[in-house]
Amino acid sequence: MSHPPGWYADPQSPPGYAPGVRWWDGQQWTDLAHPSVNPTVPPQAPSSKHSTPDGEPLAGWGIRFGAYLIDAVIVSLVAAIVGAPFVARIVNAYGDLFRDTIHAAETGSARPNQMDVYGEIWLPLIGIVLVSIVLNFIYQVGFLRWRAATPGKLMLGLRVRLREQPGPLAWDTILRRWVSQFGPNLLSLVPFIGLIAGLYPWVDGLWPLWDERRQALHDKFARTNVVRTRRNA
Repeated sequence: MSHPPGWYADPQSPPGYAPGVRWWDGQQWTDLAHPSVNPTVPPQAPSSKHSTPDGEPLAGWGIRFGAYLIDAVIVSLVAAIVGAPFVARIVNAYGDLFRDTIHAAETGSARPNQMDVYGEIWLPLIGIVLVSIVLNFIYQVGFLRWRAATPGKLMLGLRVRLREQPGPLAWDTILRRWVSQFGPNLLSLVPFIGLIAGLYPWVDGLWPLWDERRQALHDKFARTNVVRTRRNA
């Protein structure tokens, strides 16, 4: 069906009943329907307060946060596997410190300087951070381009689209979205500045709670919305 967004005869009306109307968003049927309509007084298009201009319902903060957690767990698990050599070096460094401390307590010798362990783990820590960032980039950008949604969003029935029009996301939109959401994390490697940059993910993540269009800051930068998926046409 290739028609512009609007109200059309409901293909899901029960047999034997007068057909109502259902909102077509330009790509697929939505959940917005009326059982019967006076053809001389058509219903109004859906309000854009909690939907996109063409009527797709916006995802709430809670379900978006749930999808974020699912994606974070998936990326973290993969990062732990790929970055296993870095993790092993950190574990070994702390293991050596623990054993040396126990040995010193048993023999009465000088205890090891706990600050020395940081000289051993700072490179592995940077390695883990870089692995996580690269994997997150591949995961987010790849899935948004392929499915317009990450696995976490797909599991919870969400997808990302431009606010003003449906359709696949362009590369520049996806890249703007990723940079404005995760780019500040790169500053976490910079002393002192990283502490300030650490506040941005909190502000960005909580922004949809009070935003009328339910957009996070990265949504505003990329001009996107996270919406609830619908029945296919």
